[in-house]
Amino acid sequence: MTPEPSSDGAAEASPLSSKRNWLRRPPPLAIGFFVLFASVAGTIIAVNFFGSPSRSDPGTWLELAPLARAASDKTNPVSFLNARSLAGHLVTDPALIEDSPVGPLPVQAANGRMPMTAYALPVDPNDKHPRIAIVISGLNVSASNTKLALLNLPQEVTLGFSPFASGAQAYVDRAREAGHEVLVEVPMEPFDFPESDPGPHALLVAASAEENLRRLNWSMSRFTGYVGLTNLLGGRFMGEQGAIESVLSETARRGLLFFDDGGNPSSIALTGARHVKASIATGRLVLDAIQTREAIDGKLADLEAEAKRNGFAVGVGSVYPITIARVAEWAQSAATRGFELVPISALAATPGQQETATAGSANR
Repeated sequence: MTPEPSSDGAAEASPLSSKRNWLRRPPPLAIGFFVLFASVAGTIIAVNFFGSPSRSDPGTWLELAPLARAASDKTNPVSFLNARSLAGHLVTDPALIEDSPVGPLPVQAANGRMPMTAYALPVDPNDKHPRIAIVISGLNVSASNTKLALLNLPQEVTLGFSPFASGAQAYVDRAREAGHEVLVEVPMEPFDFPESDPGPHALLVAASAEENLRRLNWSMSRFTGYVGLTNLLGGRFMGEQGAIESVLSETARRGLLFFDDGGNPSSIALTGARHVKASIATGRLVLDAIQTREAIDGKLADLEAEAKRNGFAVGVGSVYPITIARVAEWAQSAATRGFELVPISALAATPGQQETATAGSANR
């Protein structure tokens, strides 16, 4: 039966026609649910394919196994299992290394070979010219100054590296490749400690011998390929007999030399070296207390005069650009003026056993 027309002439809507109208014009609430569902689904897909939103590096990523990640880890890229040389200069000799909880430590080999000779730069024993050694310290603190030193200084200049900055081995490798002898700077207590703080691993007068040895081992384990140690600050520590002798005894036991930079006129390192039969060299003249061309050139002239008087001289400088420039230019003509530029190992000796090149600490 056909439905009666309504009073306005429109037919009553059947259930089927109402459903069709709903499909053609869905209500706002349904549209909202659909948009929400689509957004959540899209986020899940994006996370699975393009990375977690909690990561700071958006992009496609995969979780790798620990071994796979280790392949790109550059924090310790050097192996100490095999001998390693660069340009003919030894950097790592397993026979001269012992493992420790803090890292590789230098030792004398079973056959008596020592790091201070194995990693030394050879010199001509027949050259009778006055010998001059220059030690430049502070490498591995400023990357730009370190690179400048490695690029410009001749191989006979000895380089002291700080143990604190990361990546020290890479710079030491470059130094060894160029032929330089390397020293580890060991932080020691200064007179004005703690106002002047040499760092968390500094050797302290009040610390026990065991604690200072632990701190010394930390510094020695930062890299390999060095001939010996030198003090970083240490005015007070170097004047205490028991403190400095314990360090010198350890360097002698491990086949290393010790370089006293001469910064403390009251240092008793030379006396301590005589007591424990340690190989030592001492800085005699600082080159760059005043960092000008004229002042540094004047100190280099003083260095030559001292070498003429004594047959040898030791100069000390820091890795300042002006120091690097003046030493590099001076070294180019040192031989023509009758001087032999040598690494510090050539002037290190054991007091009382042979002539030593470490008497006094002048001009500091």
